[in-house]
Amino acid sequence: MTQNDKRRGNKGGRPLKEVRKNIILTFKCSAFEKMVIAQKSKELNLNISEYIRQMSVNGKVDQQVKVFPAEVLALSGSLNHIAANINQVAKKRNKDEDLSMLERVDLQNLVPLLKGIALEIKNYLR
Repeated sequence: MTQNDKRRGNKGGRPLKEVRKNIILTFKCSAFEKMVIAQKSKELNLNISEYIRQMSVNGKVDQQVKVFPAEVLALSGSLNHIAANINQVAKKRNKDEDLSMLERVDLQNLVPLLKGIALEIKNYLR
């Protein structure tokens, strides 16, 4: 039985992980060793815990660096901002409330931004 099967009440929220990492291990090292571990984990874009865990279990760390280009990260941030605004508008409209003048202007300003993002995606994928 997984942890997801145990939860019966509220079905919302983030799903529980199959294997929880809740055991804390501590070990001693010198300041130099800590600096070397931190540097190596940073080079691989891992936190120190993940780096030490992989080194301990596997004896090596897979160098599958997953770094998104800055353009993709900026695009993701813009889309999240727009999605939040659209959710606010949808919530108001579903309650049969009228939009204020400021909210209407904000929506009108989002249209060119959306068109610009769509154009950036199109150009990036070419």
